Amino acid sequence: MIVQVYKMKLTDRVKLFVIDFDGTALGGYEPYDRFPDNLSEFLDEISEKGVLWATCTTWHPYIQERVFKASNLKSRPIRAIGRTSLNCGLYINGELYLDAEWDNEMISYKAEFHREYLLPLKGFLNDFAKAGKLTEYFDYIFSIELPVINRKEITERHNSNDIIREKTYLLFMPDGKTFLIFPWYLSKGLAVRKVQSIIGIPPQFTMIAADGVNDLPMLEKGVAPLQVAPANADPEVKEKVRENGGIVSELSYSDGVVEAARKLLCM
Repeated sequence: MIVQVYKMKLTDRVKLFVIDFDGTALGGYEPYDRFPDNLSEFLDEISEKGVLWATCTTWHPYIQERVFKASNLKSRPIRAIGRTSLNCGLYINGELYLDAEWDNEMISYKAEFHREYLLPLKGFLNDFAKAGKLTEYFDYIFSIELPVINRKEITERHNSNDIIREKTYLLFMPDGKTFLIFPWYLSKGLAVRKVQSIIGIPPQFTMIAADGVNDLPMLEKGVAPLQVAPANADPEVKEKVRENGGIVSELSYSDGVVEAARKLLCM
């Protein structure tokens, strides 16, 4: 009897690899504005084997492209998500363009948020601002710095308001004194889901490489069950990755990402 052994292809495990920039793809090497060679080699290797890759970061897509060009990188991302999902770049015939449909959708979301939800949100935040410092950033991201953070109390107050709960989300910073509140549409998790829908890749074939608390929305299991983090990742990110069955490397930055990804994918 002849027994045929099926050798799994890489694309049987993963079809989309999404990576953050600061602290994940970048860091630990100079110059900072290029991918370390080990990461470029890894991205090119998985690309040659049929895996698509994308970026999801705070960097504008056009600034990201400078990094791609400065790196020893042959492949290019299927999508370059920037500004915490506000913009999305895609390559057409080797040139990077902003996705106009994506941009228009985000403009619509932002206008709706300003019209319907900004005043209730500011009222909610002003209660905290009396005891701390309130800072408003671009596109309705708010920061509250308090002498002491009581995560349970803040979360309960956030969730007790239907509008605030449904239209914003909280992130607690590692300093133990600051929390951020984001409008619902500025979410890396939502951005990854949109890319999955556009290119037709389901969550179970998606891998995320992340390090910071603003990456946590990408680490929900419904977004991507395959997850890795470098040693320099925020403790909350490490906990989430391990909780979801991912791998946290003992190496930092891109060295850790590549090591953990190879281990998780049995490469």
